[in-house]
Amino acid sequence: MSGGGKLQFLIDYENVQEAGLDGVEYLKEADTLTLFFSNACKCISRKKMDDIWQSGCEFGVYKLKNAGKNALDFYIATCVGELLGTGFSGKVIIVSKDKGYAAVKDYWTGRGIPSNRILRSPSVKAGIVSSNENSLRQKQIAAESAQVSIENEYVRYQERLRVKNRLETIFRGTEYEEQLVKICELAEADLKPRDLYIGSLKRFGRADGTNIYRYLKQKNALYFSP
Repeated sequence: MSGGGKLQFLIDYENVQEAGLDGVEYLKEADTLTLFFSNACKCISRKKMDDIWQSGCEFGVYKLKNAGKNALDFYIATCVGELLGTGFSGKVIIVSKDKGYAAVKDYWTGRGIPSNRILRSPSVKAGIVSSNENSLRQKQIAAESAQVSIENEYVRYQERLRVKNRLETIFRGTEYEEQLVKICELAEADLKPRDLYIGSLKRFGRADGTNIYRYLKQKNALYFSP
């Protein structure tokens, strides 16, 4: 295991299981994810492994050699010591629901390590948020987790459905019918006419983009009154 990652995620897999891996798709190449597991909990979904692989992060595992009470906790506590003792300067995020890890933080704080460099979190996603790294991924997670009004979202859903139905009518039978998903994405961006035109060219090329924009403009697709 390398000590050079920006964020070091130590997963107490026996404790959090796959729920603790929520958010692995947000990991970066600079991050490190290490799974601590045992025979009691040794399987992971293919989807999560694919997400870990595609993230490009450094990945490692430690399997418990001999079963025992809190044995994986000792493994993780030892790993924290190994990281900090060998000069790792990033943040260590212990992914676990076990509040006993506060003792690890207390020890290292007493040794002069800032308290915000050792964190405990129930999942990778929550760990990224608590790291306060002020990154694009942190802002994205916060935006996706924001609470919204059910009534307002239903109104938004109805509007999107109306536009989708309108676009299906306009492009049915045309050479662009198979591009409907991308056309809907363009329409939902709520762009001004000039930006809509430029966006259409970027997505579909000059010739097709110009034709698609003309369809949208001539048929008043985005501002059609039901």
